[in-house]
Amino acid sequence: MLIVMFLMISSLAFSQTNIEVTGTVSGGDGELLPGVTVLVKGTTNGTITDIDGSYALKNVPADATLQFSFIGMKSTEVAVGGQSLINVTLESANIALEEVVAIGYGVQKKSSVTGAISQVKAEDMENRTITNPLQAIAGKTAGTQVYSNSAAPGSSPTIRIRGINSNNSISPLYVVDGRIASSIAGIEPNDIESMEILKDAASAAIYGAQAGNGVVLITTKKGKKGIGTLSYDFQYTIQSIGKTPQVMNSEQFIDYWTEAGKFSMDRVYQYWDFEQNTDWVNEIFESSIMQRHNISFQGGNEKGSYYLSGSILDNDGMVVGDADTYKRYTGMINTNYNIKPWLEVGTNNQLEYYERRSVSEGSEYGSLILSTLQLDPMTAVTYTEDNMPDNMASALANYRATGVGELLSDGNGNYYSVSPFLTSENLNPLIMRDNAYSKSSGFNINGTAFLNLKPIEGLVATTRFSYLLSAGESYGYSQDYYANSQSYQNYMGLNASSSNNIRIQWENFATYNRSFDKHNLTAMVGTSFTKIRSFGVSGSKTGTDDDFGVQRDDPRYYYFAYATSEAIKDVSGGEPTLRTQNAYFGRFGYNYDEKYLAEIVMRTDAFDSAYLPYDNRWGYFPGGSVGWVVSKESFMQDASSWIDFLKLRASWGQNGSLAGLGSFAYRTAVTSTGSYPFSSDPVYSIGYKPSTTGNQELKWETNEQTDLGIDARFLKSRLSMTFDYFVKKTKDLIVTGITPSTIVGNTASPINAGNIENTGFELELGWKDMKGDFSYDVRGNISSIKNKVTNIHESLDYIPGTGFHTTSGITRFEVGKPAWYFYGYEFEGIDAATGDPVFVDQNSDDIMNDDDKVDLGKGMPDLTYGITLNAAYKGFDAIVFGQGSYGNDIYSCLNRTDYAVNSLTYFTENRWTADNTNGIRPRAGANDLDKYYTSSAAVFDGSYFKIKQIQLGYTLPNAVLNKMGINRLRVYASLEDYFTFTKYKGFDPEVTGVGNALGVDKGSYPNSKKIIFGFNVSF
Repeated sequence: MLIVMFLMISSLAFSQTNIEVTGTVSGGDGELLPGVTVLVKGTTNGTITDIDGSYALKNVPADATLQFSFIGMKSTEVAVGGQSLINVTLESANIALEEVVAIGYGVQKKSSVTGAISQVKAEDMENRTITNPLQAIAGKTAGTQVYSNSAAPGSSPTIRIRGINSNNSISPLYVVDGRIASSIAGIEPNDIESMEILKDAASAAIYGAQAGNGVVLITTKKGKKGIGTLSYDFQYTIQSIGKTPQVMNSEQFIDYWTEAGKFSMDRVYQYWDFEQNTDWVNEIFESSIMQRHNISFQGGNEKGSYYLSGSILDNDGMVVGDADTYKRYTGMINTNYNIKPWLEVGTNNQLEYYERRSVSEGSEYGSLILSTLQLDPMTAVTYTEDNMPDNMASALANYRATGVGELLSDGNGNYYSVSPFLTSENLNPLIMRDNAYSKSSGFNINGTAFLNLKPIEGLVATTRFSYLLSAGESYGYSQDYYANSQSYQNYMGLNASSSNNIRIQWENFATYNRSFDKHNLTAMVGTSFTKIRSFGVSGSKTGTDDDFGVQRDDPRYYYFAYATSEAIKDVSGGEPTLRTQNAYFGRFGYNYDEKYLAEIVMRTDAFDSAYLPYDNRWGYFPGGSVGWVVSKESFMQDASSWIDFLKLRASWGQNGSLAGLGSFAYRTAVTSTGSYPFSSDPVYSIGYKPSTTGNQELKWETNEQTDLGIDARFLKSRLSMTFDYFVKKTKDLIVTGITPSTIVGNTASPINAGNIENTGFELELGWKDMKGDFSYDVRGNISSIKNKVTNIHESLDYIPGTGFHTTSGITRFEVGKPAWYFYGYEFEGIDAATGDPVFVDQNSDDIMNDDDKVDLGKGMPDLTYGITLNAAYKGFDAIVFGQGSYGNDIYSCLNRTDYAVNSLTYFTENRWTADNTNGIRPRAGANDLDKYYTSSAAVFDGSYFKIKQIQLGYTLPNAVLNKMGINRLRVYASLEDYFTFTKYKGFDPEVTGVGNALGVDKGSYPNSKKIIFGFNVSF
């Protein structure tokens, strides 16, 4: 393969002659145009007009052709014919209508699209600090919500397309250059040409059983015709903690918790120096650096093209030290070559290697992030042996006497503090950082190789082979340490795992295009086969209180090979998993004069028996859409001066979902119940019983969607608009935990017994214009979503979601409610006589229990929106981008009421006291605080608006660059995630739980605010 690619690339060479061409470029109104691209056709020898609309181009062949292109103008070609002076006038054009979008197994002009498809272009990803392509979607398209349960280095967000469609996994299908991918986290965003989001069922139906949650199509960059171009992009980012919750100082902490009876003033006098006032957030988070390097080579001619790239990402997170890091090395090799006029071959390949370390977060138990909000400020971060408090001195003395209970230190004589005021799993974050070590790494090599055969005009037959080779491993250890009487370990623990995956996909499809008179036909049929093999093994070795577990307490011995013979051993995995899929699909499209449009799609899918019973494994997923380009009608001619394009469209379709399927869940399983004596002799027989009932009628979850849309452009295409209204119904949800009346001592298998409905509208608006040297464009989008569960099995009142500490199901899946709404007590106020919280007795029975819990809100927003402003003046350019949500809530689970205390001022300020009986917060140590922290008092408005990006750039003039032998050089500086407007009291309203914990905040790693410096240069 490498030899073939080398031959393809090396054949793309060109010769040059020495002739210089100069001139000016103007618009239809005679105004000179800066920034017009002037290119020698078939090469990359080009330039850009300066602020006066002038250009100068050297090394132009006398018989060459010049290409002139500019946004919003028709491209023009002019034969040189030996001329040294060529002036050109460009005409306005509806360029956007001629652009193509990926639609799955093909492309289509935007003007002919009849489905709901949104597009994110390369310019939306360039020069941003995003490390995962999904981050580029947030705020850029309507109808998509990007959620994250962590912003730690290397974490991946979750995307939802048009709401929550299942009670199981609701991730969309990812397709990269035709290859189905389980994840796109390893693709460098700079290598992406465009991303299309197939939102309606008719558009997604071509992917059938896996498209129920929508489809994201990714097209990577390809080479462009011309002499090879070398580009290098560099980015240097300074990261720091952004919005932080307000916590108590030492005096406030002492006042509150002595009042609560958590500790006495005698303890305060014993351990506090009346000066220490630790701000744990500032002590644990620090400014950190992220660097990115990306280099690419591209070129091509009439025969073919090539695109090669390599990138390095090195992200050191905000937690002090190097426990939260992410390093990634990626490469891309994309080539194509026309061997014959009727035969094209090509390959697209991505390579990735990564290493990641992370800290604990997002849990009420042992979260490093959460601990920064719960620790007392009277305790310092570290102590030396000479000044440590008595509780630490005693622990150190005990360790030296017994060898048990080591105090951890930074290696420079500074011991990490152990608080004398509280006992909890949430301890000194530096102890939590250093008492264990973990690292994950792996690689992914994937891509496609294709052959396009063109036997007759209009027919293209494609065979495409896709592959994925991936492997991952993890390694970790936990060491002996002492933090408090609740959190300690007297032995070593070792763990390691390794896994690999192989996925092959072979697709064959043929596309035929035919036009006659005003009739235009497109037909495509194909088949797809996929095979997946997974293998993994994991193991651990731990000591006991009497056995340390390894032969020596030294990092060089922290491996399985040095475990003691008494260490407890555990091994799991080791059995390969095989999965296969087969599919047939087709699409037929017709349009008359590009005025009346219609398209139908059909796909049938079958997966192996691991997913569904034999009789139900085939699924059939149809779709259809129609469009009417009203602006082409004769009766619209009077409005043609201000309406450039107007299209009405409608679609309907069905998609499937694999959510909740797999691992032979439909089978009847039998398990052993132990040994039994059935005679007087000491002979035992093993007994068995059914463990699951089985369900031979289990089938796909089915998503059915109707969409009505409008696409329009006005005022010489300066104003653009796209509007959609949709109704999306998911039926046959796969539900577990039912209790049928006929059950006999075993568990019921999953059944299809649930429905969800999502409705909403989406609006995208854009405006672009130019005034002299100043050009600008504004793009905005807004979308609404209304989600409701319409049915679950009659034996279930609800399906419980995530819990919090001792309270189960603080989110629920229940008929008539939004999926995974918040559930708890309704806080009424404070009892002025006692200072205890009071809750609404919903059923008036004078008993406060689960029967009084109600709907407290939801994590899904009513509205999401984004706005982007681009402006340019001469060599300067600016970008401002913001995004936000409205109508979502956040369930703050940052407090516990057992042995953990907290420093958050929100729950303690203006509290009830004997001198403040009108306080709005409970008294310190009040009764029913467990109910208080699972009530509406802990639910906040999660709406927010973030200015995600403010960037200023400058492109050096051509007159300067030509002397340096540089085609283009742009330098820029940015602020990202710097300004957040919200009422939420926690860290980051954009980062909370996902899935059945959507909107639940348990101390997730927040987004950082960033200062970025970078440049782009090409030769």
